Amino acid sequence: MDLIATPVEALKDKLTKTEKRFRKRMEGLNRKSVGIALGSGAARGMAHVGVLDVLFREGIPIDAVAGCSMGAVVGGCYASGMDPEAIEEIAVDINRLDVARHVDLVVPTRGGLMAGSRLDELLKELTGDRTFDNLRFPFACVAADILTGDEVPMEDGFVHEAMKASSSIPGIFQPVVSGKRVLVDGGILNPVPANYLLAIGVDVCIAVDVMPVLRPSEEQMGRIPSISATLINSFDIMGRLVAAPLTSLADLVIRPDVGEVFGAEFWRAPELIEKGREAARGTIPAIRKALEG
Repeated sequence: MDLIATPVEALKDKLTKTEKRFRKRMEGLNRKSVGIALGSGAARGMAHVGVLDVLFREGIPIDAVAGCSMGAVVGGCYASGMDPEAIEEIAVDINRLDVARHVDLVVPTRGGLMAGSRLDELLKELTGDRTFDNLRFPFACVAADILTGDEVPMEDGFVHEAMKASSSIPGIFQPVVSGKRVLVDGGILNPVPANYLLAIGVDVCIAVDVMPVLRPSEEQMGRIPSISATLINSFDIMGRLVAAPLTSLADLVIRPDVGEVFGAEFWRAPELIEKGREAARGTIPAIRKALEG
């Protein structure tokens, strides 16, 4: 299968700031570097928190993070200084009412059902309004220009603005305008940006793939879904195909078993985080071997 996302060599010229930050971080460290690519998957991306928690507790260093969509949200929070436990404390308190509070429906004439301003406020608060230069380790995320079809690496400016662009699911959220760019969720081109880590020169690349294999319930079979469900499921079906060649670039791939969770079910964070932990624990021996080799 051909790679849809930007090739590694071409990315090197687009991630110069991230590479510079990465080189500075690794100065004087006599060990292999580790990068982690956190993939898109909407609510299923909560599993990333469990993965990061296991790596943190097992003493696996993380020197760079690349994220897409929910992976950009979790990765941006982590790079901003929140440890996995702090992210989990916020995530497990989410209920259906909290999700509803962040829904800001608009007349769908400007590219999406939701404005996304409440999401932007939340991301700004979680990241402390930091810029990419103020993070504790290098971070980049991916968005897509809905007008041109270009993949747009995000590595500069305010982190919360890049996170919002990277997670603006087409049709659900209004696109984010940045200069002449009109940006949406990068998952339509690069749902698991392992190639970003290879472009900056990471030694050991870990990819976390939370794109689902859809598993509708018996009750759902034969019934027309809602507009939001139709959009999210379409995004997931496409993402599953696009993710395959990208994860093949990584040295190790972690795949939490989250396929039965619908992308809007953020209130299922506790079980999703535990799914992430379960999947990560199984890869620790392979990660240690990669670091020692």
